[in-house]
Amino acid sequence: MIAAIVFAAVVSAQQFSALPLDAALRAAVAHSPDVEQARQRVRENAALLAAAKGGAAPSLTANYAAAPQAGNDNNTVIQQLTTVGGQVTLGDYLAYAPLVRQAAFTLAGAQSDLIEAQRAERLKSAGLYFSVLKAIAALQLREQDYAGRSSDMHAAQLRYRAGDAPRIDVVRAQVALASAQADLDAARVDLANAQNALEVETGSAPAAFAQLQPLAQPAPVPANADAAVTRALLMRSDLASAKSAIAAEEAAVDATRRGFFPAVTVSAGYTSGVDTGIAVHGPSANVTLSVPVSRAQSARVEAEQARLDEARAKAEGIRRQIVLDVGSAARTYAETLRAQISAARARAAAQAELRATQVGYRNGASSSLDVSDARRTYLQAALNEVSAVYAAAQAQAVLEEEIGP
Repeated sequence: MIAAIVFAAVVSAQQFSALPLDAALRAAVAHSPDVEQARQRVRENAALLAAAKGGAAPSLTANYAAAPQAGNDNNTVIQQLTTVGGQVTLGDYLAYAPLVRQAAFTLAGAQSDLIEAQRAERLKSAGLYFSVLKAIAALQLREQDYAGRSSDMHAAQLRYRAGDAPRIDVVRAQVALASAQADLDAARVDLANAQNALEVETGSAPAAFAQLQPLAQPAPVPANADAAVTRALLMRSDLASAKSAIAAEEAAVDATRRGFFPAVTVSAGYTSGVDTGIAVHGPSANVTLSVPVSRAQSARVEAEQARLDEARAKAEGIRRQIVLDVGSAARTYAETLRAQISAARARAAAQAELRATQVGYRNGASSSLDVSDARRTYLQAALNEVSAVYAAAQAQAVLEEEIGP
C-alpha cells in the first residue's frame, strides 16, 4: 500500500495550487531588487537620452557691463551696456548625432540588461521552486519509510514473542527505526529551509504552499544542442545588450574624434546702453574660435577606442558562453528525460522486490535483514525517481531560459 502511494506521488512533477510555477516566477521578478536596479538603470538612461537630444539647443544669453570711460569733456563717465540674445556652439552640433546614437544604444543595452536580470531571476526562482517540491516529496517518502520501519519492528516483536524470530531481529528493527527517525527529522529541516528561501524570493505567504496539483506540461523545447544554440544566439538579451554596447562605443569614438575640430561659439543679440555719455543701441555679434594645442583629445580618442575593443571582446565572450551554456543545458535536459525513465523502472523493480521480501518474511522464507535491505533499496530508488522527475522539470525550465524569450 505504501509503495502504491509513493508511485502515485512521483510519476509526475507537481506544483503549488495557490502558486503555480508561472505565478511564482512572475512574483519573484516583481519582488527582486536586482530587477528593480536594472529597471532604474533603464529609467536613468532614458533621461540621459533625452538630455543628449537637447544638448545642441541654442541658449539664451543676457549680459550687463559697466566700466569707467573718458567722456567728451575730458571727464570720467560710466559706460553701461546691456545685451540680450542667444548663443550657439558649433561643436555641439558636430557631436550631436554620435552622442545621441551613443545614448540611444546605451538605453537599448540597459533595456536588454533588464530582460537579462529578469531571466536570471526566473532561473534562480525555478531552482528554488523545484527544490521545495522535491523536499516535499522526499519528506513524504521519509514519513512512509518511518511508518514501514515501525511496522517492521512491530512484526519482529510479534515473531520474537511467538518464538519464530531471534532477539536480534527486534534490535535490528529498532536501529533501523531510529535511523529512519533521524532521516525524517533532517527531511523536515530541509523542507523548512527550502520553503523559507522561496518565500523570501517570491514574497509569498506560507499558505501558498499548502496544496499541490500536477505541473502543467510546458511547450516542448529543442533538446538538440545545435538547434538550441542557434536559437539562443538570436534570442538572448545579454548578447543583444553586448551588441548595443558595441554600437554605443562606436558612436562614442565618432563623437570624440569630432572633438579635434576647433570650438566655435557664436553669440548674437541686441545691445543698448550708454557709451561715452551717449545713448547707443543696435544689434551685436561675437564669434569665439578656440583651437586646442594639447594631445588630450588624442588620448580621449584612444581611450574610447580601447573601450570599443573591450566591448567587442566582451560580446565575443558572451557569445562563447552562450554556446557552452545552452549546449550543456540541452544535453542535460535530454539526459534527464532518459534518467527519469530509468529511475521509474528501477523504483518499480525495487517496489516489487520489497513486496516479495515482505511476503517471504511473513512466511518465514526471508530474514529481517532481507526486509531491511529491500526497504532501503526501495527508498533509495524512490528518492532517485523524485530527483529525476524534478531534475527533468528544472532542466526544461533552465533550457527555456537559456535559449531566451
